Amino acid sequence: MTLFQDTTPWEVPNRQQGQEDGASRRAGATQGVAQVVVTALLVALSFAAGWFGYGAVNRTAVAQDPNERLILQAWSYIDQQYVITGAIDHKKMAYAAIDAMVKTLNDTAHSRFETPEELASEQNHLHNHPTVGIGVLLRGGGDKPWRIEAVIPGSPASKSNVRAGDLLMAVNGVAAQSKSFSDLHDLITGSANTSVILTLIRPSVSPTAAFDVAITRAAYTAPTVESFIVPGTQIADILLLDFSDKAHDELHKALKAALDQHVTGVILDLRNNGGGFLEQAVSVASEFIPAGKGKNVMITRDRNGQKPYTVESGGLAPNVPLAVLVNQGTASASEIVTGAIKVNRPEVHVVGEKTAGTGTILQTIYLADGSALVLGTSEWLLPNGQSIYHQGFQPDQPVTLSDDATLLTPIVVQEQSFTLQQIKASGDTQFLQALQDLTPQG
Repeated sequence: MTLFQDTTPWEVPNRQQGQEDGASRRAGATQGVAQVVVTALLVALSFAAGWFGYGAVNRTAVAQDPNERLILQAWSYIDQQYVITGAIDHKKMAYAAIDAMVKTLNDTAHSRFETPEELASEQNHLHNHPTVGIGVLLRGGGDKPWRIEAVIPGSPASKSNVRAGDLLMAVNGVAAQSKSFSDLHDLITGSANTSVILTLIRPSVSPTAAFDVAITRAAYTAPTVESFIVPGTQIADILLLDFSDKAHDELHKALKAALDQHVTGVILDLRNNGGGFLEQAVSVASEFIPAGKGKNVMITRDRNGQKPYTVESGGLAPNVPLAVLVNQGTASASEIVTGAIKVNRPEVHVVGEKTAGTGTILQTIYLADGSALVLGTSEWLLPNGQSIYHQGFQPDQPVTLSDDATLLTPIVVQEQSFTLQQIKASGDTQFLQALQDLTPQG
């Protein structure tokens, strides 16, 4: 499930709340990490400084590492000898080289290179600023149809005829089947006050009848937390969509409101939560874990050693019955929270599918033109010292969701005014398992 705005949240330390900035982190790095950064800087900066050009054949000797010299040598030959000179775009070359270097790290969907525009968009989301788009959540891709998972409250899509469960068949007449997220992103996003036409099928009405919905793109602010009390129960469902800089505050408010209604249990839904700020993960996890000596949310490990992050005191629900929902889109900060809760409270059920297994903590290192390396400069471990890097966190109650099921998020349930009977008939087997876990028996 992907939020159709300009970015997806990731695990990014917040420099304004005690995290080291890029300069201080680089200063303490060992030669190996510094080499990656220096190489990237050489490629990004050399063309701007006039380093490459005719007569530069011997300048590659300046590079100390033989592999670094290869990059400089290749750049020089392209710059000096490629016959169609109009096709040479130095910025594209630099960006492609840096992006390729990061991808060799195999820190899939985590460490990455970002253009100035991509970086600005990501920061915009993580700081809860309005974004321009239509406001839908999607699930699918590959050989599976794209499905509208939810419609963001207050977004342009929420004022249209788009409903959760609709199948996305085309965008502006271009077939959506087999399109990647990137392809759909380019088709759906655009400037404010421009229109996009979605061709949809509503399986609940007809499996084949397609219809068009025109939506005018506009600015909206996506929620960080949505919650509701499951009808006919005293169980609260709290959906945390990301770990932006308001995640803990919003979670705390939702949790307090639920406890004020004397709920007997809480479902914490972290499905498709791609992460966010590190300190937000620590604070969110601490709401559900008893504080005390030796109680940690996680342990970080970098090239200089290890550091524990202790559970913060004052959590509202350290003993409240709890179930946590996860899936393959649960990553970074949401994996930290899941692992911290399960290790410190073994009685809590984690329900769903194995998580993404990101395992690294990212540092944003700014390059000369405003682009950035978002680089995993440390690894985080579960409180018991276990690493989930490239392994993921395995739920103690594995439950796979069928392709045609719609996630029972608070957005969907409240939008469609579901009753308890409709919830039980929804097909969201993960949610229903968590509900069963928290429902008193007998």
